[in-house]
Amino acid sequence: MRIVHLALEHEEALRDFLADFAGAGETEIPAYFAEPAWSHAEIVANFASWAAGTQLPAGWVPCTTAFLVDDGELLGVSNLRHSLTDFLRQYGGHVGYSVRPSARGRGHATRLLEGTKQHARRLGIERLLLTCAPDNAPSIRVIEKCGGVFADEIFHETMQASVCRYWIELPR
Repeated sequence: MRIVHLALEHEEALRDFLADFAGAGETEIPAYFAEPAWSHAEIVANFASWAAGTQLPAGWVPCTTAFLVDDGELLGVSNLRHSLTDFLRQYGGHVGYSVRPSARGRGHATRLLEGTKQHARRLGIERLLLTCAPDNAPSIRVIEKCGGVFADEIFHETMQASVCRYWIELPR
């Protein structure tokens, strides 16, 4: 099992990954920001550009999208924002992640977040902000298992939702 950047050879695996979410009735995939109309090559190119800090959508910060892969199957996705905007400080945090429905409950989210923490350290990020819904017990368990310390729960007016905010220190 390893964490990789999406590549051209992952086209069929990505199609299967997305179909798993669709089959479970999940229309939004946290940490996956590709447009449905994009070709696979466009997705790969955009993810690489965003990680390099180029061709970013308005209001975005550089971000790295990576996938947990095992034997050619994409099991989960994470998105590491390299810095925080005011919106991300309040609502999105540094990291978003998601595990495909058929692979949940097996520790993959923990592996994905641990790998994302390593990448953040390599980028020089000293602490990560993670957010989740107050009723998302599985995500809270993962965040806390990976060193997350509860900071607060806030109501975000624009999103009309409450979020719990956690900090993870990344000692050198």
